[in-house]
Amino acid sequence: MPRTPVLVVLLTALGACKSSGYEQAGAAADRTASYREDLVRVREQVGLTTEALRALSESGSDSARSNRETFETYARELTNLGAAAAHSRKTYGKMDGRAETFFGGWTEDAARIEDADLKHSAEQRRAALQANYAKLAQGQVELDAALERLVRELDDLRLYLEHDLTAAGIASARPTIAKASTDGAALQERLAAQARASDAARDALEPLKEQAPSQQRPVR
Repeated sequence: MPRTPVLVVLLTALGACKSSGYEQAGAAADRTASYREDLVRVREQVGLTTEALRALSESGSDSARSNRETFETYARELTNLGAAAAHSRKTYGKMDGRAETFFGGWTEDAARIEDADLKHSAEQRRAALQANYAKLAQGQVELDAALERLVRELDDLRLYLEHDLTAAGIASARPTIAKASTDGAALQERLAAQARASDAARDALEPLKEQAPSQQRPVR
């Protein structure tokens, strides 16, 4: 049997996906898409921040004034990174709340099914979809820790360089700058993997979203 009809039959049998259930699935899918967009923005901002730092490291200028301009670009991008990370965490929380509402309703309605086969099928389908969000939750915990480490590392460099933008001062910071650039690249890969996981979670809910009344056009 094709994938979409299986989902529709099971969830209609549950009663969890009467129109409100489908709409909850759609809301979770939409929040997941928003979360993915934030992950992409954070990934881009990590690149902008480490690139600004790299430019400062490679400038080699003896002019403190010239180095100051490059440093201010770096400091600004670092502030933007902190803001992007905070927004992403907030968006994740909204997505997680929507998913919890959807899966919670499904679990409650599944418990009322008396037919053993239908109950088992419903629980399997719910567990398979919910596993996508469990994976996202674990990924978010790891991302939060990695982002915190990188931002702390980058802020240490900001504090150090703010008081010594001479060529000698920048040269002494280059090993730490190189490490921060490497850590930033690793974080970008982690963010890309989380974005792919969010795609999988959203795509799995799309067949349900399409059943929501707001997504259906009247037959003429």
